[in-house]
Amino acid sequence: MNLEEAKAHKKELDGINRKHSEILQQFETNGMGLVPDNIRATPEWQKAKQDFDRSFAELRKFNAWFVKEFRKKKSR
Repeated sequence: MNLEEAKAHKKELDGINRKHSEILQQFETNGMGLVPDNIRATPEWQKAKQDFDRSFAELRKFNAWFVKEFRKKKSR
């Protein structure tokens, strides 16, 4: 994967993660900005949280690889 392809993939992963974040933020929060336990117990919230966690983990893993891979190539 070259730099341009990697940047395009990063942009795609950012978009997916942003979409999942927006879905998660649509749920009701209490005065402190936390999601109440009764909402956390719903299957809809649990699926949204699981989707967000997966997309965030994938983005984090890609970013770690991206920095390591292209720092090496830039320093050569």
